[in-house]
Amino acid sequence: MKYYKQLDGLRAIAIIGVMIAHWLQSSMKIEVLKNIPYGTGVTLFFVLSGFLITKILLDFKERNTSQGISHFKSIKSFYIRRSLRIFPIYYLTIFFLLIIGFGNTAELFPWLATYTTNVYMAIHSNYIDSFTHFWSLAVEEQFYLFWVFVIVYVSNRYLKKTIVAFIIASILILYFLKFYTGYWLSNGLVICQMHTLGAGALLAYYVKYESEKINRISLSTIKGILLVITLIFTLVFVYRKPDPLYETLRFFQDPAVTVIYFFVVLIAIREGFTGIIKRILENKVMLYIGRISYGLYIYHLFMGPLFINVINKYLKIETTNFGHFIIFFFLDLIIASLSWYLIEKPINGLKKYYKY
Repeated sequence: MKYYKQLDGLRAIAIIGVMIAHWLQSSMKIEVLKNIPYGTGVTLFFVLSGFLITKILLDFKERNTSQGISHFKSIKSFYIRRSLRIFPIYYLTIFFLLIIGFGNTAELFPWLATYTTNVYMAIHSNYIDSFTHFWSLAVEEQFYLFWVFVIVYVSNRYLKKTIVAFIIASILILYFLKFYTGYWLSNGLVICQMHTLGAGALLAYYVKYESEKINRISLSTIKGILLVITLIFTLVFVYRKPDPLYETLRFFQDPAVTVIYFFVVLIAIREGFTGIIKRILENKVMLYIGRISYGLYIYHLFMGPLFINVINKYLKIETTNFGHFIIFFFLDLIIASLSWYLIEKPINGLKKYYKY
């Protein structure tokens, strides 16, 4: 599949946003900065994943259909390749934490091992400490399990409508669960994130089958639309003071930011970001951070316990919240880099034996 360079830069921005949300946001003094939804970096990851995964599936579906061969081998290769990319450091992490008796690992282990922490959180309406971020990994894994069959076996004639139906159903179900049940963490369920994953999938469909419609719209027009939507979003969700109406509007923050990221990814796949944004996205450091973003994401919420309970027992460093952010970031960067070169990259090399 074509390599979209600027998407790696977007991954870097997404993971840095998540880190700010988890390590720094709550201690910010400037209200406007504190209101920026840094944690929607996860939403950006979902839109990217929906696009890239769906594009892979559409590519091998078309090739197999044109050659009159079964999709079975391609589907098998897809699952093996995903497993090689995702499972090694995930299971190494949870087994290591189980062995050392870290926090609530033993209690959560059946949920961790089966990629169902998102279901646990939705049922119990509670966060799960250093494993809280694993909800999004569970969503991704559950998405892979069923989306293959939707894309491969639904006729192209109905495929766009099917993707749109998933997006609409996702928003409606999320709205119902949030406002009419006690499951306030239901946004972690895969069906409740199909508007984000589906937005990426819809973009992949257009790129594959209706690219002329996308290319007909100039980049300047798309950037103009993105600017207007972002300004409206900022006025409604960043500058607005909390009040009863705001609490209702806040539900729509995630669907709204999904629309923003839809246009951001659309511009990136057309390599349309120029000037300073292009230099940021295509900077070697940002591309590297994007490349190792999976490891950075898995390990990042464990940096606090690692530093405070282990490293700082000996170093006794006195620092500010921003100082903690810098320390946690570089600790995470070191561990994720070791993980990439020692584990992930060598294992990824095995993918060559499982071509689509």
